[in-house]
Amino acid sequence: MQVQNRIIKVTVINGHGTTLEEAAGQYLGILRENLGKMDYRLSGVSFVNPVYGKERDLRGKPIPFLDAGSYSGVDIRI
Repeated sequence: MQVQNRIIKVTVINGHGTTLEEAAGQYLGILRENLGKMDYRLSGVSFVNPVYGKERDLRGKPIPFLDAGSYSGVDIRI
């Protein structure tokens, strides 16, 4: 869960993300309404499968300079 300036974003990491997302869908309106009563705003709820996250992390790992071969230029990641 991330909270910034009373705006909340919820990320649910679960192996059954699709099933859980379908089950939780009916409660998101209630969650949004009750957070509003407490002067918070729900920006969104996302469901992430941890298996896909691990695969994404493996693809994003940098290659050691010695293994990369010849290179010239600048890379910037923000």
